[in-house]
Amino acid sequence: MKIKKITSAALAALMCVSMISGCSKESGTDGTQTTDGGSGAQVSESADKAGTVGDGAYINPDWSYGQVAIGGGGFVTGVFAAPEQDVYYAKTDVGGVYYRTSETNGKWVSMNYWVTADDRGLLGCDGLAFDPQSPNRVFMLLGTEYFSNGKTVVAVSEDYGKNITIVDVTDKIKVHGNGMGRGNGERIAVDPNNGNIIFAGGRSGGMIKSTDGGYTWESVTSFPDASTANANGINVILFDPSTAKDGVTQKIYASVSRNKSDNLYVSEDGGATWSPLPNSDTSNMVQRMKLDSKGNLYVTYINHEGPWNCALGSIYRYNTDGTAENIAPTDESFGDIVIDPNDDNRLVAVTSGRWEEQSNGSFGDRFYTSTDGGKTWNNVLKSMEMDTNGMPWVEDCAIHWCSSLAIDPFDANKIMVNSGNGIFSCGNIWDSTPKFYFDALGIEETVPLDIITMKDYPLVSAVGDYDGFVHEDIFTPAQRHQDKIGSTTSITIAAQNRDLWAKVGGDDKEMKLTYSTDGGKTWNKITNSPESGKILYNGRIALNADGSVLLWSAENAMKAYWTDNWGESWNEVEGVIGNDVYFIGDPNNADYVYGGGNGTFYTSSDGGKTFARAAGITPNYRRLCVDPENEGTIYIANGAGLLVSKDHGQTAELVPNIKYCEAVGLGKAKNDGDPLVIYIWGTPMEADKPGLYMSENLGESWVRVNDDVHNFGGTGNGVFVSGDMNEYGRCYMSTVGLGIIYFDKNEK
Repeated sequence: MKIKKITSAALAALMCVSMISGCSKESGTDGTQTTDGGSGAQVSESADKAGTVGDGAYINPDWSYGQVAIGGGGFVTGVFAAPEQDVYYAKTDVGGVYYRTSETNGKWVSMNYWVTADDRGLLGCDGLAFDPQSPNRVFMLLGTEYFSNGKTVVAVSEDYGKNITIVDVTDKIKVHGNGMGRGNGERIAVDPNNGNIIFAGGRSGGMIKSTDGGYTWESVTSFPDASTANANGINVILFDPSTAKDGVTQKIYASVSRNKSDNLYVSEDGGATWSPLPNSDTSNMVQRMKLDSKGNLYVTYINHEGPWNCALGSIYRYNTDGTAENIAPTDESFGDIVIDPNDDNRLVAVTSGRWEEQSNGSFGDRFYTSTDGGKTWNNVLKSMEMDTNGMPWVEDCAIHWCSSLAIDPFDANKIMVNSGNGIFSCGNIWDSTPKFYFDALGIEETVPLDIITMKDYPLVSAVGDYDGFVHEDIFTPAQRHQDKIGSTTSITIAAQNRDLWAKVGGDDKEMKLTYSTDGGKTWNKITNSPESGKILYNGRIALNADGSVLLWSAENAMKAYWTDNWGESWNEVEGVIGNDVYFIGDPNNADYVYGGGNGTFYTSSDGGKTFARAAGITPNYRRLCVDPENEGTIYIANGAGLLVSKDHGQTAELVPNIKYCEAVGLGKAKNDGDPLVIYIWGTPMEADKPGLYMSENLGESWVRVNDDVHNFGGTGNGVFVSGDMNEYGRCYMSTVGLGIIYFDKNEK
């Protein structure tokens, strides 16, 4: 195993990285250092070494970092209330892990800014556990099947996630934080009587065990066959704390995500041997498990692993006397159940993947309460209220995909529930009118796909699942686009007529191309497909500068199209080959539109109707950047460097001192008359690693913006960086699930 200790501050605290190898606990804990930061970010012969510690972790004291405020937006797959006042954890499928304590003022704080572009798969969390005796000790099972070669690690923290040790267990098990069944759990658990003992289950590879607090691991060969047809593997592990012997818990439950055969196992000897739990239900799959104060086991069942393919299920209580009973109020698929820590008769259960009208008119899961141990139930949905809690975009969103409940051990009136869009809490669950409120401030788990920043204009974004947002203030949760088409892959605004907007999304079932003529206040659908009888969707759109021409290169079309009458009729764009080409209008001249894609750069001088291919200009990354202050100036990321054309794309030259570039953007200059700031995700000649860099002198010199513990998983799905056109020293980047990252220069 490879062990790597990462000291990371989830907000913007300046800490360091120390990388070590070896498999002993000592080699995993020695050598951690902290620092007040480096002495500068200038990329020069000595500057990149400034403030380095350990093996060369660079800390940048000149910049602040964070996530543009939206509040929620992604699937929180688990929520946890620790047995310590005001300590909570949450895990997500693509946005890492968050914590909240009394010190964070009610805001969730990310633990995962340190994730590098190469390790972006570690933003997927497939299991979380903490030591009940020391809730500051938290353990995360991280990995995403389709990123980072399926790398799987156990991340160990002794201080609420501020300092993290990474233990690579890929050679033993594999997990997939964004896989089906990601709401099941948890597939990692800490012995409540001995915090050094931890068990974890993989989607493949079976079960592993640590006896030194998570720093080394060995396979549990005694565990039965854990193969599953749904690639979900071992999905729940639970210790019974009442069964300690010599300080080690003896009874352990573990489930395997399958039905029609044994799927729930128990060990009575601390994991040495395992056998099927007698009388257990094998008609459905286990979703989650809980214990009451007497040691009775409660199991929620679903007919499929979820989150969206389940419909039926049950809730079983396996009593300590060996009897079993189905206590579910209905035969729906159930996500989770919690028991009042002061009264075993008081239960709260929630469905998963069910759809009933909630109090705000949206359709989502049902909540049930029982005060008699499950003999009778009350459907809370009939009386509950919902509150956005200052995050306006969620006003018509449902509480859905619920697969994790937490009850506050210090206040049994308070519960928290996960949702496909964040977390909802309720502080009076036992009242006649329970009030649920959105509780995801700081969990910025969206996938940004496009961004627009213009002088004297708010920040406009397009994101997966939730359209996009308009930010007058990046530190305040914003309103979602009023036209709700879901995942939006591209958005465009006419530079010379900002009332004209268009955006696109859709799928093979519905074309979703819409436009606005009043700056995004109201929207109109374009229903006429450019290809008769075929539903086109996604891809890239652009308006030329005055908005007289709209171009669309759809994801599933082999040609690009243009319209000058909002889609009443379409025409084939001449000269462009292939699909999903990135188009952008020159903001200074409506006649010019540029395109990039499939290794080709295109120029149009008739508003985007016909294009000519520019010989010798090869954009490896299709997103282009056009200078709003200088007509005909385009920046082109071509992988091996950064190109600039100053003659409408007729010729191009290399921007100096760059050896790698995958994304480029422009931002406001510090002083009037200075050139716009160039921001790139790439590598300057004198740097030894890719990151976010800026140049204020057209590329003659470069300054590093991020640092070794603020990588955010790289540019992710959107592959963009963008300077802010209204504030010098501010820029943005896309991610795979941490939302839109902002960078602010501390001294502007």
